Amino acid sequence: MQLNLPILHLLEDSQNILIAGAGGGFDVYAGLPIYFTLREMGKTVHLANYSFSEVPLAKHVGDVVEEIPSILVGARGELKIDLYYYTEGYLADWFAKEGNEQVIWMLPNEGPKTVEMAYKRLVEKFEIDALILVDGGVDSLARGDEQGPGSMLEDTISLIAVEKLDIPVKILASIGFGSEVEEGVDHYAALENIAGIAKDGGFYGSCSLTAQTEGFDKYVAACRHAWDGENRSKSHISTRIIPAAQGEFGDFRMYENSRTRVFISPLMSIYWFFDANVVTERNFAAQSMRGTITKDEARRHLLTWVSQRKTKRMRRTIPY
Repeated sequence: MQLNLPILHLLEDSQNILIAGAGGGFDVYAGLPIYFTLREMGKTVHLANYSFSEVPLAKHVGDVVEEIPSILVGARGELKIDLYYYTEGYLADWFAKEGNEQVIWMLPNEGPKTVEMAYKRLVEKFEIDALILVDGGVDSLARGDEQGPGSMLEDTISLIAVEKLDIPVKILASIGFGSEVEEGVDHYAALENIAGIAKDGGFYGSCSLTAQTEGFDKYVAACRHAWDGENRSKSHISTRIIPAAQGEFGDFRMYENSRTRVFISPLMSIYWFFDANVVTERNFAAQSMRGTITKDEARRHLLTWVSQRKTKRMRRTIPY
C-alpha cells in the first residue's frame, strides 16, 4: 500500500524533486513518507531542512559537504559523537546505517534572501524541477492576523525564499493538524485559512498517513533513531503524528516523560497539499519580511507588522 498522494499529476514530468522542511526542527522527517513514495516511483529525491543545527559542531561530529561556506552545508554519513540535538545529522546517520547514504542539506537559519541563495544553489546543482516544502503543523498557513498564528516566522521565511525560484512546481505540504499545543495555534483560523486557499484555487487535496503505508515504518525508524538515545531532543509534532497514524486517540503520549497534555486524533495524520505561491500571496505578514537578509531582521519586521495590525481575527473553537 502506497501513500495516496493527490499531487502526482503535478509531478508527472518531474524527475529531480527537493523535499525541504519549511519550519526547521524535525520538519524534514515529516516529509519522509512522501520521500519514500516518490523514490518507489523512480523519482530522484533530495532532502533539505531549514536548520537550527550549529555548522561548526556538525563539522566536528560528522562528515559534511560545504556547498556554500556558512550558508549551505550537507550532513552525510555516520556520526562520531552522540548529541542532544542534530536533526539533519541523525537523519543522515540513519540513512548511512541503512546502507543508503543520503545528504541532508542544512539550509541557513537566516532571513529570506540568505535562504533563497541556498535554495538557488540546490536548484542549479541538482536541476530541481519540483519543490515540496513540508510543515509539521499548520502554522505555515497563517496569514498573521490570527490571535494564535503559532511559530510562523521560519515557515514564512521559507515560503518567501522559494517564491521566485524558477521551477515549475512548488508545493506546500502540511501534516499534524492539532499537534501544535505549545505554540497555541488557533485551529479554527487554520481551517478558515485552508478554506480561503481553496477558494483561491491553491488547495490540491489531502491524504492520510496510515501505519499500512509503505514508508511509514521507515519514517518511524528514522524518528526513533534520532530520539531514542539518552537525553535526545524529540519532535513534539511527529511524536503525535505517529501514534495518530497507529490509531491512538485522546491523551496519549508516545514517550512517558512527555508532560504536555494533548488530544491525539486522526486529524493529526492527514497531509494537506497546497500551491506554495498561493499560500505566500495570502500571508499578510510576508510583505513586511521580503528583502530581509538575517533572521533577526526578519523577526523584527514581523513583530513590527503584528504590533501595528489594528484588527485580528477572534479566536474561536471549532463548533463540532
